[in-house]
Amino acid sequence: MKAAGLKAIDIVMESQAVLISSTTSGSLSPKLSQQENGTLQTLITNRIRGVIAAKRYVLLEYNVPRSILSEAIKITPGKRAPTISPLESPGEQWVAVSVMVERKDAAQVMDHLENKGASDILVFDIINSRQVSMK
Repeated sequence: MKAAGLKAIDIVMESQAVLISSTTSGSLSPKLSQQENGTLQTLITNRIRGVIAAKRYVLLEYNVPRSILSEAIKITPGKRAPTISPLESPGEQWVAVSVMVERKDAAQVMDHLENKGASDILVFDIINSRQVSMK
């Protein structure tokens, strides 16, 4: 609205989306079996969780000398663990690190990494994600 030069003058209605599921009250679709309906519920729930996580996190990638990798990982531990890939570089061994960080913390994390000696620090938006919960 702001981009079009408009402003809200009053609220007509407020709403929210809610996903409700029941294991005892029939199925989502009479054409699907109970197992297929359970699978469909899981699919919808996972897709919603993926979009929510994508809005909360960004993908941070950076290069760092292996000699200070442990210090960099303390700054970016990731949700489970960072992905670390070796770089083909002569001389000192470097690695590329890829990790999810909370969007709100991205600028501060980049500053800390740069101060430690990381370079080529990039931030990417995540459109969607899938996560396996750790138990």
